[in-house]
Amino acid sequence: MADINIENFYRYIAKILSMLYAQFPTKTPVFVDDVAGIDEPDEYGLHSPRYTAGFYSLIWLGEEDFLRYTNTIRQDGVDQAILTHKAFLKLTAVAEPIYVAPTFRTDESNVVSLTPNENLSPSVIEERKLVINQLRSALRSGDSIAISKVVTYILRH
Repeated sequence: MADINIENFYRYIAKILSMLYAQFPTKTPVFVDDVAGIDEPDEYGLHSPRYTAGFYSLIWLGEEDFLRYTNTIRQDGVDQAILTHKAFLKLTAVAEPIYVAPTFRTDESNVVSLTPNENLSPSVIEERKLVINQLRSALRSGDSIAISKVVTYILRH
């Protein structure tokens, strides 16, 4: 991805949604430190652009009806945050794999081919198809492309 601000935005959104899903249905504070990393304000009390973007990602999710919160905690987070019905349904939906990272292997002739799929039970396949689990998997991988694809899917559908 060429625009690092958009790449970071997708990562922040993924972290926020994952954190709120893990706490659902309990309302919880969400701090920017947990989303964008710890940041010390400068001598004028201003945070870094990365930290500020993490805060405004929280606000944006609220404005776009993915989360509700009672109020902001300065520019450090939001209080009493919870997923909206819309967000909960999107995260618990079953979807075909949104993004599958290519895995390659070579044979004796150095021809590259995709590795075959694993043989999995239907219940495991169903569990892996949950959008929240695809989002968690993307976050665990740290793959920016995977994160952007899953977050885009959530925002679009």
